Amino acid sequence: MNISENILKHNLKNVYFLTGTACSGKTTMCKALADKHGFIFFNSNHRTDDFISWAELCDIQYQKVSAQKTTDWEYFFNRPTKEYLEWLEQVGAEHLEYALIEIIKLAQTNTIITDLGISIDLLKQISSFDRIACLFTTPELVVRDFYERDDHKDIYECIMSLKNPQQSLENNKEVLKTSCLQITDEILRSSLYCIKRDENSTVEKTLALLEKHFKLD
Repeated sequence: MNISENILKHNLKNVYFLTGTACSGKTTMCKALADKHGFIFFNSNHRTDDFISWAELCDIQYQKVSAQKTTDWEYFFNRPTKEYLEWLEQVGAEHLEYALIEIIKLAQTNTIITDLGISIDLLKQISSFDRIACLFTTPELVVRDFYERDDHKDIYECIMSLKNPQQSLENNKEVLKTSCLQITDEILRSSLYCIKRDENSTVEKTLALLEKHFKLD
């Protein structure tokens, strides 16, 4: 069953979307906006008492990629870049069905801010210009900062436990760089509001820009 775009847009009118590359500040800005304006921050790990987690819900009959249990980490972290990115896209598409329903439920009585990895094309269909902001940065900053995040420490530790950790790390970095370039290209061609994170960026400056764009100031 496909839900019409106008129905989705109507039910997502209380949702602000941040999208973009890894390490561009999306999560940081979602937390800052949620704290300052009383929004609910919905991310891939969002959990409340009244709904089942994504991991618990996944069924191999329907979520053929997400429900697969990975045990061969040597293969996982040494896959060709194209195959790795295709896997990420498939997992994201499967999770999105679940996430949008949960967001719509919450958005009936709350204002939501989310940094889910929703494609530019889909965002333009289900939301409006003044509810979407794109954040991006350079491949160099992505590679520098990705493994320093607390929620990515386990990825780094897993890579370091492999037979040839340096080779696996370099392969993973290539995936990050390619993804960053692809997403940045989509953002710059989208005509949506965007902010580039560089060495001079600060939380305060970026927050002020987002508040102005979202008309929260």
